[in-house]
Amino acid sequence: MRILYRVAIGMIELAFDLMNYSPQGRVEKRTAARGIARRDGKYLMVVGSSGACRFPGGGVEPGESLADAMCREVKEESGYSVRKGSAREYAVVRERRKGLIADILEMDSNYFLCEVEGPGGEQALDEGEAADGLRPVWMGLEEALAVNRRLENAGWKVSPRVMREILVMECLLEEGGMP
Repeated sequence: MRILYRVAIGMIELAFDLMNYSPQGRVEKRTAARGIARRDGKYLMVVGSSGACRFPGGGVEPGESLADAMCREVKEESGYSVRKGSAREYAVVRERRKGLIADILEMDSNYFLCEVEGPGGEQALDEGEAADGLRPVWMGLEEALAVNRRLENAGWKVSPRVMREILVMECLLEEGGMP
């Protein structure tokens, strides 16, 4: 696996390549947007049946801006609404790995710092998220990272999404939390 870290103008760029695919394979490209919200020193995470912690977010729909996709996904997965105008680009994680639909998946996950408002409402989960028991949880960043690291160290098959979240959490901690 190769990992790249660099800071572009005002934004962090991370990349990892699992190199677990045939280089001559067909490529599928996906783009996602994810929200990083902090309230009272805790971060909004979504947690499923595995216990892995991740920032809420998901795929960008055709014609949708990255910021709009992030707001929609945060609302769907957590029930919280993103405060209008609060989204600021933070990082992009570029991953390349074996795909499920095509031989190779190239995915860009765009992370935004944001504020959420209100007490949170009903989630609008897709079938897979509902089956996984995805639920919103407010927790300290160190705690969330420790949970994901324990899963990784226990030999649990760490998904690329958990690897991606670990990288982002480590960057946030290196910067002293949400700027």
